[in-house]
Amino acid sequence: MLTTVLAPMLARGPIVRRPRVGAAAERLGADARAADVLAGLAERYERRPVAVTLGRRRMVLPLHHDDGRAVLDLSPDPFSPASAEKRAALRHFQPRAVLISPLDERPVLRDWNERALETGRPVHSAGAGVVGALHAIADGVARSARASGALGFEDVDDALWAAARTVTLGPGAQDDATLVDELTALRRRANWAFAVPQDRALRARFTRRVLDHVRRAPLDSLAGAGVVRGGSPVLAATQVPHWMFAFDAARIALWRALAVVAARPGLQDAMRAEAVDAAAAGGVHELPLARAAVLESLRLWPTTLVILRETVAPTAWGDVVLPAGHGVSVVSSWFHRDRERRPAADTFGPAFWHGTTWVGPSGQDDGWLVVPFSAGPVVCPGADVVLLTASTLLSDLVRDVAWRPVSHPALADDPLPPTLSHTGLRLGAGTD
Repeated sequence: MLTTVLAPMLARGPIVRRPRVGAAAERLGADARAADVLAGLAERYERRPVAVTLGRRRMVLPLHHDDGRAVLDLSPDPFSPASAEKRAALRHFQPRAVLISPLDERPVLRDWNERALETGRPVHSAGAGVVGALHAIADGVARSARASGALGFEDVDDALWAAARTVTLGPGAQDDATLVDELTALRRRANWAFAVPQDRALRARFTRRVLDHVRRAPLDSLAGAGVVRGGSPVLAATQVPHWMFAFDAARIALWRALAVVAARPGLQDAMRAEAVDAAAAGGVHELPLARAAVLESLRLWPTTLVILRETVAPTAWGDVVLPAGHGVSVVSSWFHRDRERRPAADTFGPAFWHGTTWVGPSGQDDGWLVVPFSAGPVVCPGADVVLLTASTLLSDLVRDVAWRPVSHPALADDPLPPTLSHTGLRLGAGTD
């Protein structure tokens, strides 16, 4: 478990990805090896949860979809998202984030986050301004693609971060690359969690920079909307780092989805038709096909490699009661790629989604745990905003560019590989 499942996940970077390690993980088939270990445990113990001792830490691994779902449904009490590992990591750059807040403080912070991000609403009320800025950024990427003929992730990295800053803090933050540089430096330290001290001076500078932007944020930005909905600029500034952290995952999911679409002309044509229709109609649209493609990217290659919880009360697992203080690891890829659900588990299937609801190949979820944004009361409050952002950019890019695979032509066919390093994906571009 330690050497084949957990250590490779940590090596790739739980908070910010390490590109070289990600490329090595793809080359070595790291996720397939991890799945072999989990499959062996599942067979040996008939999918009952397994408790693993890792040094001083006792960790429970749910291996049945029902157990994984129960853990998420019963969060934050008794399964708190503020696990020791997560607290140690996230305190480096967002010590007051709702995700690691104490149980007595969590309800107020969670309520404000949901109001600011309009959880459950596919198109945020600030959508017109947000989407307008995204159209402009996507247009710049499309022009660069047509001019150069091919793009890698490093070529779009700055533009995608500019989109994240604009959506979160407004146009005034679009060109503030220092904001992301400081956040990335703090997140790199967060990768080491307990092992390195916090850089409080850097975090203070970063927080002041965020607060300055929040105070200037327009209403058609997430921070501006949050302040209007009852939050002070100081409160918003404590939550914004996590919103920006979430957009890092959105960028990765978008690029992987575009790589698959580039390799599948039929899917690309269908998505382009959806984009053309949306552009002709004007306004802000949900773009169901583009949204489903992003969700499939997140299902096949989860950006949250493992969902961590920690028990804050005794918990019953069948006829065994474990005391408080146990960690719980829900390994997303294990459930999303369940070998008993093949071939669908390894198939890129936008039709498996109805809106943002997983229905699977049968049109019903059939008990399959698919949680690209977690689930239950601790589900990501910004899921709808992330999907609006990523699907809008994906739709615009497919509308304006005829993409083709350069580095990974095998993405044209199922089954798809269990590990896919986003930094190694290179796409060819031309005019339609």
